[in-house]
Amino acid sequence: MSAIFGIIATPMGYVMEYIYQFLGNYGYSIMAFALLAKVLMLPLSIKQKRSMIVTQRLNPKLREIQKKYAGDNERYSREMQRLYDDAGASPMGGCGTSLLSLPIMLGLYYVVTMPLTYFMHLPADEITALAEALNVATNKFGFQLTMAGLFGENLESLKAISQNIFAVDFNFYGLNLALTPSFKQLSVLWVLPVLSAATSWGYSHVMNTMNTYVQKLEGITPAAEDEKAQQMTKNMTLFMPLMSGYFAFVLPAAVSIYWIANNLFSCVQEVILTKYVLDKEKKEKELYQTGGKK
Repeated sequence: MSAIFGIIATPMGYVMEYIYQFLGNYGYSIMAFALLAKVLMLPLSIKQKRSMIVTQRLNPKLREIQKKYAGDNERYSREMQRLYDDAGASPMGGCGTSLLSLPIMLGLYYVVTMPLTYFMHLPADEITALAEALNVATNKFGFQLTMAGLFGENLESLKAISQNIFAVDFNFYGLNLALTPSFKQLSVLWVLPVLSAATSWGYSHVMNTMNTYVQKLEGITPAAEDEKAQQMTKNMTLFMPLMSGYFAFVLPAAVSIYWIANNLFSCVQEVILTKYVLDKEKKEKELYQTGGKK
């Protein structure tokens, strides 16, 4: 799996390097990369949002089909697919963005934790030689970040080993993004796990708010089964921020910057896309009713 995600990380490393050379700060580069990823996946995000809205509308009919064909899974699947086909949507239409987010996240994780390999594109032998020169153990997690953080003060002497290295500005408003927060030691880096958890909760809250907005606008009354699902969603709304905060403590601070930026961009995107899709459907319906005449 590491080889597969390494392949994904290689082009991402070049993109990150280009952004960094333009912006000159690692934190801002990660935020710009998160925004770029959102823009590239926008068509899939629009499709995902439309599928979610259509599913909300179809839920009452899906429940009727489920009751009617209880015990006959094959017939239920056929009728459900027909219902989605008539609506011009797919029951799996919302999975694209989620599936693509994982390799992007893991690819960025490789770029962030191994900047010498993917950000500076150094071969293994040069990395080993640089580690020996800096007296950095290569068997510790995140050692490449440690080395990259030392390049600035040793750049001239290290150039004799590799001409491709360069000083990286890991300082982001007083935070060293090359470091990893620790439960054992209170530091200013603790602000990142807190923000990571808070923005994760904020994104979940915005999603739930937009779903409720669509239900009220469409006159959809949640059934008892939906209320149970909503309760489960509320539980996940609390669980996911806690998980996000925990992982922000055990991964390099730079990864937290990506999560925070991605959560904030996702909140804005969720509001805009919900209203965009609803407005587009309204205009298409009006155009259809007028026979295509404006």
